[in-house]
Amino acid sequence: MAERWIRHARAALAWGRYAIARAERDILACSFSVRHTRLDALDDAYQDTAVLAARSREALLRFTELHDRMRAWVTTGSVADLIAQCRAAALARFADAEPESWHSVRELTVRHQAHCPERADGCPHCHRALAAVLTDAHRADTAEDGDGEQPTATLPADGDRYAVLADLPGTAVVAVADAAVGDESALCGYGWAAEDGTIGYGDSLASSSGEAEVIGICAAALSLLEYHEDAPVVVLCESTEAADAADTALRLADPSAAHPTLLFPDSRQLMDRLLRHRHRVQVRWLKGHIGHDLNETADAFARLALRRAGGRIPPSAARKEEARILRSLGSGGRPPLCRCLSR
Repeated sequence: MAERWIRHARAALAWGRYAIARAERDILACSFSVRHTRLDALDDAYQDTAVLAARSREALLRFTELHDRMRAWVTTGSVADLIAQCRAAALARFADAEPESWHSVRELTVRHQAHCPERADGCPHCHRALAAVLTDAHRADTAEDGDGEQPTATLPADGDRYAVLADLPGTAVVAVADAAVGDESALCGYGWAAEDGTIGYGDSLASSSGEAEVIGICAAALSLLEYHEDAPVVVLCESTEAADAADTALRLADPSAAHPTLLFPDSRQLMDRLLRHRHRVQVRWLKGHIGHDLNETADAFARLALRRAGGRIPPSAARKEEARILRSLGSGGRPPLCRCLSR
């Protein structure tokens, strides 16, 4: 019941924000003399949306409380004993069936967990390392070296932060897209920056941060496809939800694959347009906030777009802020080759 409540409350809240955002766009296009009166007319809608947001948060808190209670129930008492017995029996069968793999797993986990600060929370590196060992165990014939010994399993190391670009074709145009969502308005901001110096930013109507990120991905890709007629386009995004949704839709040539993330018609129309060029477009995930120049630029432009969408910065100040972002983030003040600013 709580799960259904959350789902329907979120959908209602999202569509309420969508209606308000469309009204806000119309109001911001009016003169300053009439904005105040038209914003007053939205007061009831703002209040209803605030109440619905509170109800949605209440549903989420109740669901979390129920989840915690269920988790406590299976970790204590007779149920916990039964689960522990099943795990012990499974591990014993694994040790009997794959003794060499079991020995490698034990050595690897003990060596890593001795210095792992995330051990108590379930370190993801441990899980990936275990998976690598188990995978290698089924490749013994090909992995065996000349002395008949198995290669030593190693933990996945953090590679170069730009390694994600290493396998791209030399002719590819690479861009990073980002989005910003605020509490003061139903509008969202998106921004993107490409290696060729092209930048773009604008506002959007999105039901979630994931949908806002997909809009940024689509805006970047469509702009670059128009500017570069033949080159492949690669768009990177720090949101795993957005990158997965866009990549799946492009690979399957099916816009419905992104529909769980894309709720509003605006974003779905952008995805439909992008699918026409799916053979020239790739979408990949990029770890955020690691000092990647394009990522930092896209993030700055997304926040600028959000401020402008909410009327918190006039156009003249926005232009100065744009120039400042380009200078501070290593573009040397070079003007962008094209600008995609939707209002």
